[in-house]
Amino acid sequence: MRRLVLAVALCALAGGCADEATRNDAPKRQHERNPPSFGFIDIPAKDATVDPTVRVSGWACDESGVKSVRIYFDDELMLSVPLASVRPDVERVYPRCASADHIHGFESIIDAGAHAGYTNIRAEVIDGKGGMTPLPSVSVKIRE
Repeated sequence: MRRLVLAVALCALAGGCADEATRNDAPKRQHERNPPSFGFIDIPAKDATVDPTVRVSGWACDESGVKSVRIYFDDELMLSVPLASVRPDVERVYPRCASADHIHGFESIIDAGAHAGYTNIRAEVIDGKGGMTPLPSVSVKIRE
């Protein structure tokens, strides 16, 4: 009995006891389904030789929307870009991507800096639920 009284007193002093309402407000693990995003880097083409100022463009789609696309050169994050280009061709091939604005494309001009030579360009899609999906990478040779 003393242990129970002592435990209740310690719990009250520490502020660690919570009633049922407080426990129900605690963050819960997300259990809803979040299928992966999909997309592709269109430019540059695989195995292309490119100038040190590299144009990277492609498209991405996700049923919860796309927040941004992260572009990496050899695992160095170069920048994060929003979708900004109209790509009705994507919706023709992938009807589940249909949206009112038809915006599925991303594009940026990137200074390759110290990445002269053979470089792996990859992208990650950040979806509307915060999930991340890698896109297929492209290997290129960047001129010095």
